Amino acid sequence: MATSDKLSETLADRPDRLSALSHRSPLTGDDGLLMREATHLGKLVLRLAETEAETLKIKALEGAGLPTQPCRSSVSHTGTVSVLWLGPDEWMVVSQAGTEEALQTRLHSELSGRHFQLSNVTDYYTCIDIAGHQNREILMNLSTLDMHNRTFSAGQIKGSIFGHANAYVWQLHTEPGASEIFRLIIRSSMADYLWCLVSRSARLFGMPEDTPISGEKLVI
Repeated sequence: MATSDKLSETLADRPDRLSALSHRSPLTGDDGLLMREATHLGKLVLRLAETEAETLKIKALEGAGLPTQPCRSSVSHTGTVSVLWLGPDEWMVVSQAGTEEALQTRLHSELSGRHFQLSNVTDYYTCIDIAGHQNREILMNLSTLDMHNRTFSAGQIKGSIFGHANAYVWQLHTEPGASEIFRLIIRSSMADYLWCLVSRSARLFGMPEDTPISGEKLVI
C-alpha cells in the first residue's frame, strides 16, 4: 500500500467533521490524472534546536526521525507518520486522521525538559493530492519551482507561491511502478482558491475546471 493511502484515512467516528474542501469532489483527467483532498490528516509543527535534532531519537515518531537535510522528509516504519523539514529548526509531523492529539501528548512527554515548541495545526492546513503523468507540468504552470525529476524527487518538500497562495509541495513516496503523487499543503482559508487554480492549470490534460465559491478571478 502506498504511503499516501495510509496517510489519507478519514475519521469514521466523526461523520459531522467537514474538511476544508468537503464541497469539492475528486477531479480526473487524461492518463490517470487525479486530484483529491487528503482529508483530516494530523499536522503538528515542532520547533527544536537543530543541534539536538541531529542526534535525537524520538520514539513517538516510530523511526521517522527529524530530517536535518534541507527540503527532505522521513517516513515511519509503519508508513503512518511522516516528518517534513520546513526549516533548520522547524518540522511538520503528518499523521493519520484522528491520531494527532495522542501523538502530541506523547511528543510533549518525550521532549519534556528540552527547549521546544509543539503546535497542533491540523485544521489550519489541508492537503491536495495530485497524481498522474502530467502533475509536474500542472504545478510548474503555477510556480517558479523546478519540478523536473532530476531536481525534485520522492521525499522532497519545498515551499513556494502557487498563483497568489503560499503552499508546500511534497512528493510522496509511492510503490514502485505507481503514479507519482504530489501533495500540496495549504492553509484551509486558501484551499478552494488553490483547488480551482490547479483545475484550471490541468485543463490541457482533460481535467474539468472548478470555479471558486467566493467568485474571485483566477490568474495564472
